[in-house]
Amino acid sequence: MSDARQLSLDFALRPASRASPPLPDAAARTYATDPRHNVVLEASAGTGKTTVLVGRYLNLLRAAVDPKHILAITFTRKAAAEMRERIVDELRRAAQDGSAADRARWLALRDRLGDIGISTIDAFCFSLLREFPLEADLDPGFTLADETEVARLIEEALDHALRVCQVRARRDEDVALVFAHLSLNRLRHGLSRLLQRRVVASQALDRYVRLASRDLTADQAAADLVADLQRIFATLPGGPSPLAQWLTEGPVTQPRFALLAADLERLGRGEIVQPPDVRALADDLRAYFITRDGRQRQRPPYAARDHRTPAAYQRHRALHAQLTPQVVGALDRFGRALNVVLARGVRRIFGVALDQYRRTLQEHGALDFSEVLACAVRLLRQMDEFSQSRYRLESRYHHVLVDEFQDTSRLQWQLISSLVQSWGEGFGLVHDAPLAPSLFLVGDRKQSIYRFRDADVGLLDEAAREIAGLRPDRPDVRRSISHSFRSRPELLAFTNDLFAAMDEGAHDLDAFRYRQEDHFPVESSGIGSQESGIGSQEAHAGEPAIGLAVADTAEACAGAVAEEITRLLGHAEVRDRQTKTWRAARAGDVAILFRSRESHREFEAALDARGIPSYVYKGLGFYDTDEIKDLIALIRYLAAPESSLRAAAFLRSRFVRLSDRGLRLLAPNLASALTDAEPPPVVANLDREDQRVLVQARHSVPRWLALVDHVPQGELLDQIMSEAAYAFEWRGPRRAQARENVKKLRGLVRRIENRGYATLARIADHLDRLSAGDESNAMVDGGNAVNLMTIHAAKGLEFPIVFVVNLARGTGGMPEAVRVVLDRGDGASSVAVGAGEPAVEALEQQRDREETKRLLYVAVTRARDRLYLATLLREQTFKPGRGSLGEVIPSDFRHVIETAHARAREGGALTWVGSTGAHALYVCRAPHVVIETGANRESVAIDESLPAALASLQVSPTVARVSVIEVARGRAEKIGKEVSREAAGGEAPSTDVLVGRLVHRLLRFGLSPEEDAAVLAARARALIDAEERLSATSIDHLIDAAVAFARAIHGRDEVVRALASGDVYYEVPFAIRAGLDDSTRLDTVEYPDLLAGSQNPNGWIVRGTIDCLVVGIDEVCVIEFKTGRSRPADQRQLDLYVRAAEAVYSSRRVRGLLVYP
Repeated sequence: MSDARQLSLDFALRPASRASPPLPDAAARTYATDPRHNVVLEASAGTGKTTVLVGRYLNLLRAAVDPKHILAITFTRKAAAEMRERIVDELRRAAQDGSAADRARWLALRDRLGDIGISTIDAFCFSLLREFPLEADLDPGFTLADETEVARLIEEALDHALRVCQVRARRDEDVALVFAHLSLNRLRHGLSRLLQRRVVASQALDRYVRLASRDLTADQAAADLVADLQRIFATLPGGPSPLAQWLTEGPVTQPRFALLAADLERLGRGEIVQPPDVRALADDLRAYFITRDGRQRQRPPYAARDHRTPAAYQRHRALHAQLTPQVVGALDRFGRALNVVLARGVRRIFGVALDQYRRTLQEHGALDFSEVLACAVRLLRQMDEFSQSRYRLESRYHHVLVDEFQDTSRLQWQLISSLVQSWGEGFGLVHDAPLAPSLFLVGDRKQSIYRFRDADVGLLDEAAREIAGLRPDRPDVRRSISHSFRSRPELLAFTNDLFAAMDEGAHDLDAFRYRQEDHFPVESSGIGSQESGIGSQEAHAGEPAIGLAVADTAEACAGAVAEEITRLLGHAEVRDRQTKTWRAARAGDVAILFRSRESHREFEAALDARGIPSYVYKGLGFYDTDEIKDLIALIRYLAAPESSLRAAAFLRSRFVRLSDRGLRLLAPNLASALTDAEPPPVVANLDREDQRVLVQARHSVPRWLALVDHVPQGELLDQIMSEAAYAFEWRGPRRAQARENVKKLRGLVRRIENRGYATLARIADHLDRLSAGDESNAMVDGGNAVNLMTIHAAKGLEFPIVFVVNLARGTGGMPEAVRVVLDRGDGASSVAVGAGEPAVEALEQQRDREETKRLLYVAVTRARDRLYLATLLREQTFKPGRGSLGEVIPSDFRHVIETAHARAREGGALTWVGSTGAHALYVCRAPHVVIETGANRESVAIDESLPAALASLQVSPTVARVSVIEVARGRAEKIGKEVSREAAGGEAPSTDVLVGRLVHRLLRFGLSPEEDAAVLAARARALIDAEERLSATSIDHLIDAAVAFARAIHGRDEVVRALASGDVYYEVPFAIRAGLDDSTRLDTVEYPDLLAGSQNPNGWIVRGTIDCLVVGIDEVCVIEFKTGRSRPADQRQLDLYVRAAEAVYSSRRVRGLLVYP
């Protein structure tokens, strides 16, 4: 061992002030910063864990460790940059004020500051693969796919995988059951989520399926339930027909019970045997015996008045209570058995999707973040096969420091563990270094809030055990610090009592624990005379540091919060983070924290109405902002101007600002109101402002539509925003955020364009898919504005004044289609498909509850000087929803919240008594009525005659657009004069049109006449979009007709031969010029009316979409599917499609095929 290891070095952190008393956890801090020890440090919120990590890094440098041998990992780029900056600043400061050794160290390092690398784990893995691509079996030129590209690649892979699996469903009952059990859209979303979590998902699915019975089938599960139910109802006490009597005395006038009664009678006669019928019966029984939140009903769901007599109700209720535990038990067994079969099917579908996704990544030469991590772990595990590579790695990293370890996933820990594995084996170059190799992990299990990203809170204990084994002579590696440098003593005492009063979860791995060592020392908080001055502290002792804002509605609650912020900005003082002195509060000192991103709009509006600037931080809805809604409405309308629903969204946007009354008057002919040559007569009934904006829109829209085929989509958006003076809509407190959001969307559109041919329709579809995700707003400098953010986004930050709002608002929403848990606490995995197993759902609810406690802890500990809790009440009662922050609040504090409602009108103070004493609570006043006079509501007088600078841009020459259908039907001469109702979408699409659209979508999936009817119907239902659901008179009729047509068309021999002759592409858009180019000859023979009377001297743009294009080696086949009777226009339409294909595939023979049912 080197003598350097025996040196007695002073590794203690330098105290901030010589006069400061010693901290109660000073010994733990000193031990943690000593790099001679392996340490697992648990650091509560605000205790300076980053300072400890920086101190340990500096002490490594003081011990002559070269920075290139130190690997420091954190989990965000921002944290990595801040940590590196602090290290460099400390080195520079020490050189100026410290010893000669400090100055020599700075001189040696100042030209090598690039070696001080603080990395995120993703960046480290990426650099590792860049260095060893061949060992990792990667193309050396691989790229990292960004978030928009990943979404596109997943969709591409799932398209192919679902087509393969739908064919497989014909011979695989487990796969077929999945398609019958889940809608296609829900299954697609579930698979997309599994692909993002593929490491955990693969292990959990494999483990669950491996341990389950392989012989179990859906038929057997259904038969077992039927037998259980027949046994239960056969043993009922009473006369010869107790079941019949119980049913007769039930609420027979209620339709749902009547259906249940009829099914139970069929069950008694042995007529319910098929699995679909059994599942339907199980659903009805579940509704009658189990509540929506999964608990057994204590009484029937119908009231006594729904039964024949009160006596009949009592007898029915008594037998219901006797039946409930038996029926629920049978349903649970059936659910578990069915879930096993579904899990097997999901595993097979997921396997196909995963293989296809990896092939898709490989074809594009790209990796996503999950694949980067998985490849890095595989690389390190197989390093024994690459001795030279292992030699290079071992000689590089001697000391590893990991921040925010509570957010680490199991795979990330395997990566870190692989890096240090040789240390415990006693070999490697690191043992010849001046200082023994060391590992430092710091985190806080109470702040582990990323379970949805597979963060495992139990890893902290597991890592401590593994690290203790690296040096058996020093097994005591755990330390904890709890002294807070952040919050006032009143807040610390409140936090201690609030979380100590919470019930302890039963699950050992994920349970939130607030142990004695987690309590913040209150008397020694350091927020007193040493930092801020006695006079200042006493001046702020009169007003409570904790407040409550309670109201009956979301708007009133937001108003109460906004008025309290107004009051604070007028007189309150806060401690400055840098100077530690009291100063006047500013808007940027305030943060409003939410659990979910959907709940910020009321607070943003309330602040705006009072003229208080606000900044919506990342993690809140990018696609929910007004400017992005406007732009998407514009894009969707330009992509399909014939749609009246899309026209309605565009007219309602701030590009036009037509009123709701105006929309009602123009409906249902909204599309034609924008594009017809003459305005509709109803325009005379519009008010003056609506008439003005509609006239302007009618003047601009045709010109914009003419540009669609002439300029790139990104440039088109820029030009339209310029013509419409859309930047005027950004005025007000949100101007900077709105501008950056628009820039972000324009950048997204350009990236889509750069990856290949992209029509506006495809861009609109892509944005629709992305809008379902959790996209954050564009990053801007918040400046002096109130910060609105999710609790997840606030982690790692602190603010003088914090409002934690919407305590009672639950998470809501439909659960994931497939939920997987790698370790449920006993070493086994769990999988739930659809409704899933009750035991699995109960476990997930318990884990979510423990995560909610940690979320509330993170939210509360963001506050330095003042903390407010805000919620709305229902009927003056605090009723927290499932998954809400309020669900985990202690019951006695809930009573205080309800009491605050009575004080809200006048304000005042309340007291809550915790385990260590009383806490004063300030009650915010109810909001006054605010007249909205903000910038977004100003009435601006606009002169009808616009100056030349704002005049609309002219496009010359104007080339009219016409659809293939119009040309084929001989209506092209009407373009520019009158657009037909059918083409313009003035009326809702007819049933025939909807059937045709649905048939085209079904044909894309490679059907056959033998396709299972149930699977095909479920798929068809999933393919109907929201607009079409509103237009269809009967969804069932639409599905039946489309399925019949699709099966008939796809079974034709000529179609089968054509599809097998080459690569198949569906719904191929095209645009060709007609009238000026003799090669098309559309204006000479077949279509003489296109240029009749020289109405369009600049020609035409003929646009359309080919149903199916089959590209072979020597021949191209254009297939046009028709669902109606044969018409002469059909052949002319096909001829136009063939002409378009010939223009592209000039070297191949092009033929057309018209297919009727």
